Amino acid sequence: MKRIQNILIVSTLVLVFVEVAFRGSNKLETYSEKNFNIYQSAYDASKFKPLYVWSKNDSIYTQQAEFAFSYLTNQYGLLKSLNPVSSSSEKSIVFLGDSFVFGVGAPQDSSLPVLLENQIQTPLINAGIPGSDPFYEKVILDSIFHPLGYKKYLFMVNFSDLYDYICRGGSERFLPNSEIQYREAPSIEPYYKSSFLIRGLTHLVLQRDFSLQSKKITQELKTQAIDDFVQLFNSLPKDIDFVILIQPYAAQYKKDDKINIEKLNYEYLDSLEAKLKANNIKTINLDPKLKKLLNSDNYLDYSWKLDGHYNAKGYALLGEIIAEELTLNYPEFITQKE
Repeated sequence: MKRIQNILIVSTLVLVFVEVAFRGSNKLETYSEKNFNIYQSAYDASKFKPLYVWSKNDSIYTQQAEFAFSYLTNQYGLLKSLNPVSSSSEKSIVFLGDSFVFGVGAPQDSSLPVLLENQIQTPLINAGIPGSDPFYEKVILDSIFHPLGYKKYLFMVNFSDLYDYICRGGSERFLPNSEIQYREAPSIEPYYKSSFLIRGLTHLVLQRDFSLQSKKITQELKTQAIDDFVQLFNSLPKDIDFVILIQPYAAQYKKDDKINIEKLNYEYLDSLEAKLKANNIKTINLDPKLKKLLNSDNYLDYSWKLDGHYNAKGYALLGEIIAEELTLNYPEFITQKE
């Protein structure tokens, strides 16, 4: 009996030691814990509505581990235009996307839409919302901009949209009562949230990524996401013109990273590009030009290490590439300022 007690005591001490060691390493912290010191479940839809925007006519202050910036919103709950001249809906392009379009990681005057507007000399509206995805963005298009007569749109898609789909689902998330319902969280999540030992077992033993789903399920849902994205873009109003921008993370170009999720997922984005083009949807893939410019030695010159977003220099580079591609491939899409 005493031997069993000793084994239990030793086992408990070992588990406690491993738990403390994992916590101390910070390697198993989630994105929200690293940047906001709080655990946020990707499966929690309690704070979301179909029209996913910020508070209207408000000031926003965001502080993360590596940076802090202030932003101003307009009457729609989107970023306020820094251009004092109000442009008509016929001449403007609405830029839809997530935090990379919004400009997380840079001041408001250095967001991608602002920098791209300077490149193409065409009025751009920043309709990016952190944490958004193509299904939320379609609601913004349908609810705000299409009724106002806007005809031209840019959508930016990246690997986080694949995981948004894994955790949130597609259009079925929008319930009839204007509420949102995401996919059910894996049963392991409550334990994952509380224990770093469970996190270690989840990632190192079970080989699951931060969706907490099995490899088989994540692969199936990523493939399904590609088809649903194409179907979503095909369902946009027929009287508008739009271009899909496929955007890598800067960390994708870091070599010799054993847990480089971005690189593993870019093949799905390449597949998305192929299917969009097969459906005659205008598409620009930023990867070919970025991989000639970014590498292990310089990618942190263009992005933040912990946060992963581009900085002002990185957004300027994206703007240059997008401007070149639009001018070369879709010149009719650009309307010059008067």
